[in-house]
Order: sequence, then structure tokens, then C-alpha cells
Amino acid sequence: MRNAWFQSLSWQLARRYRRTRHSNAFIRFISASSTLGIGLGVAVMILALSVMNGFEQALKDRLLAVIPHIELQSVDGQILDWPMKLERMAEHPAVTAAAPYIKSNGILRQGQQVKGAAVRGVLLAEEQGITDFSRYVHAGTLDALPDDSIILGRGLAEALQLDVGDQVQLMLPQFNPDGRLARSQTVVLTVSAIIQVGGQLDYQQAWVAMPALASWLLMPADSVHGFAFQLNDLFAAPRVAQQLGSWSHDYVYLQDWMRTQGHLYQDIQMVRSIVYLVLALVIAVACFNIVATLVMAVREKESDIAILLTMGLAPGAVIRTFMWLGWLNGLIGTSVGALTGWLLSRYIEPLFYLFSRLSGKSFLDPSIYFIDFVPSVFLWRDLIWTVSIALSLSLVATLYPAWRASRVQPARVLGQK
Repeated sequence: MRNAWFQSLSWQLARRYRRTRHSNAFIRFISASSTLGIGLGVAVMILALSVMNGFEQALKDRLLAVIPHIELQSVDGQILDWPMKLERMAEHPAVTAAAPYIKSNGILRQGQQVKGAAVRGVLLAEEQGITDFSRYVHAGTLDALPDDSIILGRGLAEALQLDVGDQVQLMLPQFNPDGRLARSQTVVLTVSAIIQVGGQLDYQQAWVAMPALASWLLMPADSVHGFAFQLNDLFAAPRVAQQLGSWSHDYVYLQDWMRTQGHLYQDIQMVRSIVYLVLALVIAVACFNIVATLVMAVREKESDIAILLTMGLAPGAVIRTFMWLGWLNGLIGTSVGALTGWLLSRYIEPLFYLFSRLSGKSFLDPSIYFIDFVPSVFLWRDLIWTVSIALSLSLVATLYPAWRASRVQPARVLGQK
């Protein structure tokens, strides 16, 4: 009961000391700056982690929605009798969808405008199991892909000033059996749909019907360049690619999204780690301002401490008093910072959009980045970890000054009065 009373007394003393205006304005300044620094660090950390989560989610939902998780591309240029081979590979338990493809580099021409493009021949029904085109149709429809039509990325369409229904010339190279360039094939196609995913894909990619592209390239019947696969676990792509490669009777190049786009994912993880470390150090610096605040507060309250010790207050109660006094700074700063960070993480997207509209410029160039907005995904675990770190560092920062307060000598202090 006595200990409980002293604990309550410690809390009451801490609250009283905090409400009492210090005679030293510098102590008030250091105390306020530590609280503000903790709050700012917590808010920025929660916001930064939410934005990193948003970029990771956008990478999965947007870029990987139209890029195969795995591609097996023939080393010799062609895979013959592909239907039977693809059917066998599609039986792998990690594969959710599989599709053949033919690809070639080509030149698109509309009037005086000329653009290079990576042309991919696909079977639309199978390809829609690999790439979720339907979510990113900017114009037109994907009900069918006739032999005389083409699907363009929005960047290509805008560069060539094309819209759905317009015609465009496609020039493709044709090669001799020995691999030498024989001549070029020019076909006139109608734009049936325009896809807007974001990033370089919109400025590079065009899709046509696979049988038509095979005939333009003079490829044998039942031959393709490779197979594309979608997996139930995208992070298993390197391992599954090795397994599918071992199942193939053809010599193939193994390509998975970690090799082609993995640098984006690795960059996001690296930035997340650096942000976490840097902002944790910022919070630590702000927390250890509490040390300076409490050391000066102890010097200022030495006579009060000496009187309390003389009246029988235990040194442990003095320690708890100044731990409470310092920890209140961290508690207030962390609470305000957590609330601010949560609000910013929820509204950063519309705020960024509004700022871009007011300034008249986009700070994320869609021709470079795969998105033109700042995404944000708030996770409670980030808030819990950030708050735990801030409160723990705040508590640790109070230990030494509180211990110093308990070592005050009443006879020496009161004897000088």
C-alpha cells in the first residue's frame, strides 16, 4: 500500500513539475524541442513507411499485372509443336496461367511520325490470364483481337497521335533461315484498344494477334518464340523458372520478373531500410534531448528533492518522478506524431494530386516511373513499431537523470540555503 501511494505521489509530482513554468526559459525551449522532434520523427516515419508500402503494392498491382512472372524464351528462336509442351508445363502446381507468345521489334508509322516498338504476338484469351489488360484499358475494348488490329500503349498512341479506329503502318523485319535480314514486311493495322499502365511499357509495347505476326515473320506453323507464366506466389518465380526450364525439351532462356523488374522491388526495400534507420536515429536524437532537459530540471529542483528526501520519500520514488516527467515529453510527442502520420498517410495521395494541379507540373514523370502519383498503404504494424521505438527510447533517456536526482544529498543542498 505504501509503495502504491509513493507511485501515485511520483505521478502527481511529475504532473506538478510539468505544469509549473520553469524559471529557466532555456529548459522550456529544450523540453519543447524534444517533444516536437519526437512528434516530427514519428509522423515522418509513419508517412514514409506508408509510401514505401504504397509503391510496393503499386508494383504488384500495376506493373506485375501486365508483365509475366516467368518467361521461357527459345535460344534457337523457335519452339515447335508448342501446344503439347505448354500444356505439360501448365500442370506445374505453382502455375495459375500459361500462354505462348511471339515477339519482334518493329517500327510504327503514322504520317510523318515514326516510333520504334516491341511488338508481341499473343492469343488474347490466354494472354488475359497472364496480363490483366482489362483493368488498364484507356480507350477501346478487348473483346477480340483480329488479325488486322493492334493494341498500343498510351505513350505510343500519343506520340503517333493515334486514337481507337485509326490506322497505322507496322514495319517488321523478315529473316532468312540462316538468320540474315531478308527484307521488311509492312502491314496496315487498325488500333482496337489503348492500354495505360504507366512507365516505359506505355511507350514501348504493342500487341497483335499471334497467328498474324507468325505469318508476317514467315514462321513455321505451330511455332512460337516462348511461353509466359503467371504464378500463385510471385516471389517463387526464380525457383519455379528453374523447375520449368528443367521440364523443357528445348534450349530456353529463363527470365523471371525478379531479373527484369526486380531492381524496382529491391530499390523499394533498400529505401525502406534506409528511411527506417535514418528516422529512427532522428527520433533517438530527439529523445535524448530529454536527457538535457531532465538534467537541468534536476539542478533546478534540487531543493525540492532534498526536502522530499528529508521527509522520508524513498529514492525510488524520486527516480519514478523524474522518469514520468521525462517520459511525458516522449508520450505527448509520440501521440501527436502518430496521429499526424496516420492522417498524412491517408491523405497524401489527394494532397499530392492537389499540389500537382496547383503547381501545373507532375513530379513523377509517367514516361519514367510506372505511376504518376504518390501511393500510400497504411499498416498498423508500422505504427505499432514506430510508437514502440519512440516510447522505448524516451524511457531509456530518462534513466540517467532520474538516477542522478535520487543521489541528491539533502544536507549539502539544504545547508547551502
